[in-house]
Amino acid sequence: MSGINASLNKMNSISGALSSINLPSAVSSGSTAIANGSQSLNRDAQQIANPGNQDLLDPLTNLSQSNLLAEAGADVIRASNNMLGTLLDIFA
Repeated sequence: MSGINASLNKMNSISGALSSINLPSAVSSGSTAIANGSQSLNRDAQQIANPGNQDLLDPLTNLSQSNLLAEAGADVIRASNNMLGTLLDIFA
């Protein structure tokens, strides 16, 4: 019995330490990734549309990366929603 109490005390101290850490929610992280991807897409599109810009390789490469960033943010939000739905199904 004392082994179980020791394990519980250890877990309580860990969860107490983790509760003081302020972590962003999955939706917040996903939204930030989408916003950053969108911002990068706009910046790169402006560089491509600029007639004086001779170097198009970097903005074109960045377009692909920015698109992947926005898609990853959407995937994070989608996964969060799926997990929440599963938890609701389990506890309902």
